[in-house]
Amino acid sequence: MITILVKANWCRDQVNVSWVESSRKTIPPVDRLIEQSWTAAMARPGIKLFDGPMSRLESWHANPCELQLHLSQTSYKIFLGTNLTHPELAAEYGREVMANPVGLSAAIFSSDGYLLFGRRNSSVAYYPNRVHPFAGCLEPRDGEDVFAAIERELTEELGMSRADIDDIRCRGIVEDRELLQPELIFRVLSTRTRDEVERRVDEKEHVGSWAIEATPAAIAAAKQDPELTPVAVGALMLCEAATMEFPAAAHP
Repeated sequence: MITILVKANWCRDQVNVSWVESSRKTIPPVDRLIEQSWTAAMARPGIKLFDGPMSRLESWHANPCELQLHLSQTSYKIFLGTNLTHPELAAEYGREVMANPVGLSAAIFSSDGYLLFGRRNSSVAYYPNRVHPFAGCLEPRDGEDVFAAIERELTEELGMSRADIDDIRCRGIVEDRELLQPELIFRVLSTRTRDEVERRVDEKEHVGSWAIEATPAAIAAAKQDPELTPVAVGALMLCEAATMEFPAAAHP
């Protein structure tokens, strides 16, 4: 379901971003499939789509003191036509044709000892009705601050301000094996209680929340829940890790 690319415990000043030219290959049959997928998705009733800008992960390098991300610009249409609906393109044409946008996911730890994710509604584009971290995507407008980006998502989905966050760390990068999409996982310690978090869940994307006690035993058991998305499982795996692990070499 999920591949853990790196485990970590980086704070804000240890994650750095640089913007580079996109290396995504454009191939006519892939471009045609992207357009066909977009047209088909737009025709589905109840689905609202916007071809917004996204941030493509070109490469990353990690050590215990720093995560360096190299990003370029992509868009939601390319994401929908490649990773989201046709991940098999990576095997046929190589990963260079994929959008590979960076996702952002937050595991929320409430002040009264719960770990909370969102329960997605039926109208979202992928993993409808499943349990998924409160999440979004890294956008070019976020510039070079991925922590500001996840804070923006928490404001949009939970009405959460910086005053509601006691501590936030980037715990690593995972990759959904089905979508082949990279995801930054954040652990967020909130000053809000479980009830206070749940009462502010944005209903545009969620029908509610999912919560467990924030204990190692409960987190280990929850990984078997079939309602969890792969990224949700990855977030649990990173949040339960007692030791920090880092790759011996940088990812190309």
